[in-house]
Amino acid sequence: MDKLKDINIFRCYTLDYIGKYRFYEEEEFIEAVKDGEYILENLKESNRFDYNQASYTFTKFGNISEGITEKNVTLEIEKDNINVMLNGKITHLDLIYKMEVKKLEDHYRVATRISEKGENVSALLYINLNDGDECLKALESVKEFQENLKNSSNK
Repeated sequence: MDKLKDINIFRCYTLDYIGKYRFYEEEEFIEAVKDGEYILENLKESNRFDYNQASYTFTKFGNISEGITEKNVTLEIEKDNINVMLNGKITHLDLIYKMEVKKLEDHYRVATRISEKGENVSALLYINLNDGDECLKALESVKEFQENLKNSSNK
């Protein structure tokens, strides 16, 4: 019966929200982010600045964090696939690099990394507790598939 239940973990889930975070050095920030100088001026005054649907803060290491939050994100997980679909877009969660799960009062929070063209984006996935156990099993399966592919390519 557990095998049948495991088959049903490969489906579409709705995440309560996902936070994506990019990190910049000051000089890089001004060049990489639209209106970077304006944002930086305001950030230096208050240590946090919300602008154009993103939140900017200074990290404890002195660089700049850009955080973008999306609500009600669909996460589709297929069996034997190294990628997932986030809001209908093929996405590579680098679960081998990082998959830290923490159970919060009303969510499971999964810290990981999204590999995008030319950069890696830190991500926090917030999974509703009702779907949490099944979704985490499915993510573990994706991670295991990624590890198996990596190990077979190293032979």
